[in-house]
Amino acid sequence: MASSVSTKNYFAKHPDIKSKILGKTNFRASICGFGCYRIDDGIPQHQNALEKALLSRINLIDTSSNYSDGGSEILVGKVLNKLITENKINREDVIVVSKGGYLQGSNLKLGMEREQSGKGFKDVVKCTQDLWHCVSPDFLENQITLSLQRLNLDKIDVYLLHNPEYFLTYSIISDPERREREYYRRIKDAFMYLEEEVKRGRISYYGISSNTFAEKETKQNFTSLEKVISIANEISEQNHFAVVQFPMNLIENGGMNILNQQNQTKTFLQLAGENNLGVLVNRPLNAISKNKLIRLADYPVTEDRNDNEIFSLIDDLNQQESNLIEKYINYMGLSASEKKNVSDCISLSAILKSNYRKFENPGNFNEIKSTYLIPRANFAINEIGKSYPDNENIVRALRNYAVTTNILLDSIFSNLAKKKNQDNEIFHKAIDKFANNEQQKLSLSQKAILLINSVPEVTTTLVGMKSVSYVDDVQKSINSEFIARYTDYWHNNGSSI
Repeated sequence: MASSVSTKNYFAKHPDIKSKILGKTNFRASICGFGCYRIDDGIPQHQNALEKALLSRINLIDTSSNYSDGGSEILVGKVLNKLITENKINREDVIVVSKGGYLQGSNLKLGMEREQSGKGFKDVVKCTQDLWHCVSPDFLENQITLSLQRLNLDKIDVYLLHNPEYFLTYSIISDPERREREYYRRIKDAFMYLEEEVKRGRISYYGISSNTFAEKETKQNFTSLEKVISIANEISEQNHFAVVQFPMNLIENGGMNILNQQNQTKTFLQLAGENNLGVLVNRPLNAISKNKLIRLADYPVTEDRNDNEIFSLIDDLNQQESNLIEKYINYMGLSASEKKNVSDCISLSAILKSNYRKFENPGNFNEIKSTYLIPRANFAINEIGKSYPDNENIVRALRNYAVTTNILLDSIFSNLAKKKNQDNEIFHKAIDKFANNEQQKLSLSQKAILLINSVPEVTTTLVGMKSVSYVDDVQKSINSEFIARYTDYWHNNGSSI
């Protein structure tokens, strides 16, 4: 388990890495943490990224039982065990945070099976057909047990209730006051149980991860930090409620600006700081504004072609596809339906031509490219190659097809990236007013993380580092000096941008 002494000594040995104390846990944490949302045990690059992060002195890992249906925790456990066994890290230097509350995937199947057997979890909120939610003691006991098994640990350093406000969103209780009383009653039951888990030795501290901590108190699913603190103090003055997590980014600035605590006199972050709570920030690079996701990052531009040049490439690809179909696919020793399947997979030009104007976001296009377009093309190339293994003409034709496809896809992505980077200039200009010369040279993602890290009440910003290159990108913002005039940005920009 993590140790306050060990984590402090760890950063004393590595003073080049910025760190802060995680509230009353007294653990010292790196100002950026490894966020494990969408991290899965089955993807090698995720393992490489986590290893790189830990060896780069990032010592806080944030995961959850429902991330990748448990695959995230499994990966964390494997990487920790590997690096500890190899004497590359010490367990006492690493802070492991996990969460529980969601019933999805295997958890949902378990919940349904228990309900059918008459031993269902207590106080389950049935949000949708595919999503239930629960923070009752019997469910938390089950989840902590499973998390410890997947993580291969004896103790979780910080355990968070994961978005308990789902109760407020989906509760069938229509009376607002009764619904609110029931919400905090459930949180109190959970806290009382988590205190028992601390005594039992399976967790060190606990807290809440909520998307609504920084919302206006009039919002139906608002979670009041003031009331949560009061609940913890009612249980024990020596309670182990120590960490809160919430979303904050260049646009969503409620934690800094919305007065939603103590009769609208304090912000969420002010109250968290005054009560010595560790604060973890999630979604630093993914803002939600008007129900639209905005990626706060610059994109690489590798090709420079205008629309006319891109359509010319599409026509060129179409010619190559037609040639492959007419000369080779039609004569392959396959059934009619199999030939049609190969022909459909090789025919990317029609898809790109009809959808080109509909592509808007480079991130979304990249996902379509990697999960749909490239797998189709590769399947067709492999099938054709197997049918003509020694034909130099087909080898040459397939090579030209692959090169043209890659250039075309990179050109479409780069075109979208250029437009998105131009849109990002508004964020760069807003931050650069308060940044020094070196900070102004950083990428948008680095500036966004640095700005959040500059807020004293924020302990650690959680970043989804799905590849080694993401880890390298984060390192640059960790090594930069804090932005001295951080408050000027938050009070003058944020959601107004």
